[in-house]
Amino acid sequence: MAINPEFDRIVTLEPHPDGAEPIPPGALSVALAEPHAIAEPVFPPFTDAVAPAPEVIAAPVAPSRARKRPRWVVPSAIVAVGLIASGTLGYFLYTTNSQLNSTRTHLAATQQTLETTQHQLADAKLDLATRQQIEKYVYLVNADAGKVNVDYNQIELCDSYSTCRFAAQAALTDMQSFQSDRHSVVVPLDLANADNQLGDSLSAGIAALQELISGMDTDNAGKIRDGFKKLEGAMLTMSKAEVALGSALRQQA
Repeated sequence: MAINPEFDRIVTLEPHPDGAEPIPPGALSVALAEPHAIAEPVFPPFTDAVAPAPEVIAAPVAPSRARKRPRWVVPSAIVAVGLIASGTLGYFLYTTNSQLNSTRTHLAATQQTLETTQHQLADAKLDLATRQQIEKYVYLVNADAGKVNVDYNQIELCDSYSTCRFAAQAALTDMQSFQSDRHSVVVPLDLANADNQLGDSLSAGIAALQELISGMDTDNAGKIRDGFKKLEGAMLTMSKAEVALGSALRQQA
């Protein structure tokens, strides 16, 4: 502090580095020592009283919690789905089973029809086979019996040794062939009795012709007469067998 008070007031002002004007120290101290009073704002007086706003009391809101699904909801849903599925499956199984039963019934009826048809076809085949056998047998009998009958007529009409010997030999050959043909074919069961009679008549006729020819060759009148008589009996038996065959054939028709 200087002795002279005036000296203390003299302060050398150095320029501010940024070019701003320096502030005297005394002015700064005066400004700090005497602050200015701040004027209060003036509001106009209210003529009407303003009613206070009603107080709104907000109801307390409970904190929201995550809503939990009851424990029985999921099992109930599962049970419901199970019931629906089981009901649908049960109906499907019932319908399928009904269809299968209907199909089995239809198949059983079809099988029975097929079996009946097979039996009918088998009977028809058997009947056809039997008819074919009968036709073949009848054709053989008619053909061979016709030859034997012609030969027998020639024996009855012959008037010399040569013609009678020739006719007797032809009849013997045809009868032997007839007998052989009988054994080579299947005789129908319904014609078996008549066929047996026919076979017996042919055997008797063959034996009679052999005796007749022997009598002719040896000039034995007894054998000739006996052989011719036996031949007549054999031809009569063969005619009866043919009648029996005709009766059996009429029954088949």
